[in-house]
Amino acid sequence: IRDALENIYRNYEGERSGADWDAFEIYLKRIWFSNGIHHHYSNDKLDPGFSEEYYNMLADATSTTLSDEAKRAIFDPGFDAKKVNKDIEKGLVEGSAVNFYAPDVTTEEAQAYFESLGDPNDRAPISYGLNSRLIKNDNGEVVEEIYKVGGLYGKSLEQVIYWLTKAEAVAENDKQAAAFRNLIKYYETGDLRTWDNYNINWVQDTEGDIDYINGFVEVYNDPLGFTGSYETIVEIKDFEASKRMVKLMENAQWFEDNSPILEAHRKDTVSGILYNVVNVAGEAGDASPSTPIGVNLPNANWIRVQHGSKSVSLGNILEAYDKAGGSGIVGEFAH
Repeated sequence: IRDALENIYRNYEGERSGADWDAFEIYLKRIWFSNGIHHHYSNDKLDPGFSEEYYNMLADATSTTLSDEAKRAIFDPGFDAKKVNKDIEKGLVEGSAVNFYAPDVTTEEAQAYFESLGDPNDRAPISYGLNSRLIKNDNGEVVEEIYKVGGLYGKSLEQVIYWLTKAEAVAENDKQAAAFRNLIKYYETGDLRTWDNYNINWVQDTEGDIDYINGFVEVYNDPLGFTGSYETIVEIKDFEASKRMVKLMENAQWFEDNSPILEAHRKDTVSGILYNVVNVAGEAGDASPSTPIGVNLPNANWIRVQHGSKSVSLGNILEAYDKAGGSGIVGEFAH
């Protein structure tokens, strides 16, 4: 859909003003910002604001082609109405417009498949389904299409590996280089244990001035909460702001001991906590253009318990939000 609309935007030579054209422009910009035809927070489908007849005129004038299903997704309010559906009665998978499950895979089949993989006694479970799409094979069995070189999205991952290999060659230290190597191996093989090894390497790399997030990380776009969306952020440490956070890190045990939670839930020894303020150098995938303001990873709880985690505030993003927000709250509540 985006390719079709961008082709029209670049090549249409007719009247580029008026209510319909303005609505077309706004719709395309909203698609750019939301990475699709659904709102990036509400998951509701975006209203194009112009008619299918107007679209057909633009498409004919620019030799733009779009399938009937794609046009229905734009103009039929009831079709693919939610990116992520949480209404059980509509079916979590069936009612969601995401592409993590083939059209013939049901919610029950997907849940049964993932339940068959897990071991409740595994104290270091891998993140089943994080980097795959569920489909049915010729025998009607549910299987995974793995995101890896030679698999699903293989050509794109080859490009990711190309640049990660260059990054490894100029890594700031051995721990950072080891993390790059495991991340490259993960994209080559799709092996989720390698993904865990990478995350352990990444958590232990605390000495460099440059850090990053890269992978199929957050599962918010999956109605079942298994499959991650690709994102990457490259960050440079904000030295002054990070220095202020050192006091909090040094006193983490005090905060744990005095936290308003049950004694049984407190940790006797807090370790592996790192909190820095960084400035974003670049973002892509699910992290852009609607950006997070902070990151707390990895998501695997057993890695967090055994090896720690990293928390960062994206300083220049926070500053931009602050400047964009105006002074309305101050004017209302401060005198």
